[in-house]
Amino acid sequence: MRSTSRDARLSHDDLGSGTLLVLLPGAGDLRSEYRFVVDRLVDSGHRVVAADLPGHGQSPIAGAYGVRPTADALLDLVSSLDAGPAVVVGTSFAPAAAVWAATDRPELIRGIVAISPHLDADTSPRGRLLALATGMLLRGPWAGALWASMYAGWYKASPPADLPDELERLRAMLGDPARRRAVRRTLTADRDGVAERIARLAAPTLTVFGDADDHFDDPTTEAARVAAELGGGRLIVPGAGHYPHVEQPDVVADAIVDFVGRL
Repeated sequence: MRSTSRDARLSHDDLGSGTLLVLLPGAGDLRSEYRFVVDRLVDSGHRVVAADLPGHGQSPIAGAYGVRPTADALLDLVSSLDAGPAVVVGTSFAPAAAVWAATDRPELIRGIVAISPHLDADTSPRGRLLALATGMLLRGPWAGALWASMYAGWYKASPPADLPDELERLRAMLGDPARRRAVRRTLTADRDGVAERIARLAAPTLTVFGDADDHFDDPTTEAARVAAELGGGRLIVPGAGHYPHVEQPDVVADAIVDFVGRL
């Protein structure tokens, strides 16, 4: 089974059958972020739904962006699929929304795979300055080229051969002022209430980090901290940056399949 829906709050591709996996990309990214793991997961006997975030890619422009609106859209998607509880695989911004969703409607979220998660807002002076700069720099027609340049640097050991095509898709998205706004708002969204949600989280988790992820001062230490906070296991992918599932798709896909198989 393969279908694409652009009418839902989260535009998505729906492939395969079996245990439901919902894949959410990071802020400023597209569902094609998961292009190297989707077929592997489908071939392992899963129904895989890869979705764009609100206002990103082909998803409709939304009235609000951030952790809670994304969690609400995720829950709407899982409910509409009517396929039982989902395992949510999220990258960067998305795991915070998955945690929120899992504590709002625990019967709909069976487990969470958190890839390179930003669960906490950086409230240091440096972090606040970076958020302000991001919000300002991604406002004009230059945003696409700037974002593509930053994005390309987050692949460390094994940038994908089709990275130029992916960068062109990102530039096209950010050429739309309404989608630039969605990206800005999502990238700079606060994490108010997320820590309290983590304390209430009952769903099993797997945390995945690349050990060369320069979003974090020490990604290996951050992985251990986040995994302990979420109460689950962790996987460190040697040499990978912020997108270990792109640089080492077999390693990450195998870990997801093993995680789901143990639920």
